[in-house]
Amino acid sequence: METVNLNRTSDVGGALLENTGRSPQLAFALLQMELAKSNKEAAMQGIKEIEAVQAKKAEMAEYLNQAREYRSSSERYTKDAGGQPYTSKEFNNYIEKELGLSVPNTPKDTEKNKAEWDTLIAQIQTKMDTVGADIQTKMVQLQDYMGQYNSYMQGANSAISTSNQTLSALARGQ
Repeated sequence: METVNLNRTSDVGGALLENTGRSPQLAFALLQMELAKSNKEAAMQGIKEIEAVQAKKAEMAEYLNQAREYRSSSERYTKDAGGQPYTSKEFNNYIEKELGLSVPNTPKDTEKNKAEWDTLIAQIQTKMDTVGADIQTKMVQLQDYMGQYNSYMQGANSAISTSNQTLSALARGQ
């Protein structure tokens, strides 16, 4: 996730004062609303990133389950008479290209083959755990953006309220 660029709003400070009738409270409120908008946009981007990472984790979980199935069925995790693995090409491509791991291909019913599958399953699980930790980090960042958004909106509301009170007092001649 990207951080909010707070320097961007400093360029609009003079323009805000001009467009709010030189009311510092309204200029401050508009500045707060601009900052809130920036945080909202960052939060929306963060949500999209979290959704993408969650989809990746779900895909990994599907392949983890397939690996467990291959591990439990000795006929499926060995090579046939022609030397072709019993695992699907899709499974092999995902494991090797997406995850950078090796699919076991030792002869069936050997302890080595079972140990290789156990290792692969543990490696996939570790990668899933890493993705899960990434999701948690992104969610904390998202909560931060949402908290900042709420804070800026409260600041804008407070500034508008103060401006209204000042205008009311001026209108009454106080």
